[in-house]
Amino acid sequence: MQVAHDVREVLARATCEGTTVRLPPGMDLAPHGVGARTAKVLTAAGALFSPRRRAFVFADLFPFGQAQPLIDDIIANRCTAPRPFRGEAPCPPAVAEKMCDELALHPDWTVLEPSAGHGNLAAEAADRGSTVDCIELEHHRAVDIRAAGFARHVITADFLTLPQQPRYDAVIMYPPFRRDLAAAHIVHAHGFLRAGGQLGALVSIGLENGVRKASVALRQLLHRHGGSKYRLEGEVMSPSGRPLNTELWIVDGPQE
Repeated sequence: MQVAHDVREVLARATCEGTTVRLPPGMDLAPHGVGARTAKVLTAAGALFSPRRRAFVFADLFPFGQAQPLIDDIIANRCTAPRPFRGEAPCPPAVAEKMCDELALHPDWTVLEPSAGHGNLAAEAADRGSTVDCIELEHHRAVDIRAAGFARHVITADFLTLPQQPRYDAVIMYPPFRRDLAAAHIVHAHGFLRAGGQLGALVSIGLENGVRKASVALRQLLHRHGGSKYRLEGEVMSPSGRPLNTELWIVDGPQE
């Protein structure tokens, strides 16, 4: 995407802090205005808007990436920088915020993010004062989360092989997109909730309609415990930039 001169001027005045980009104060975001066109350029470059932070976040650069070199590249080359995904679609900041809002996280809660990836969900929960543990299969990502310092414990392991420990107030998760694997992750994760806890999950639409054993177990779990679903329209992107059909699930935990 070619970047116009006035958009490059706005980007030159933007404030970059780590993975975030904040547009200059008072920026007009009216349709077709320079603010809206700047937002479109940032989105094309891989940034996603965070309503709570009022800034654009390169979630796929978390935790140690820097937005400034990408912005400098856009300005210098007059076109959008390549999307810097590392082979997976990170959870957008706005979705992480909505999940934590719907779960109404408390500062004194303990929260688990299984198969944490870059730990975007865990970072949002920690930012709200919750005590967070992470489980991540890939060693290099677990090292990144550990170094970022927001998690109490980081376990490098295949989540599905770990014994259930019902001690968490909330589980927040973006399970693998393959249906049977996602269903198995949610069913297993539910066993980590204490009585009265809740599970939040970002999933593909129709996940519960599979025919394999894990999907059957998931339907039984949803029938027993109940919860709510929220359709997400174009908020989650694939590594190639294609919108994914997703929902946010809030599943109730076991009762006393």
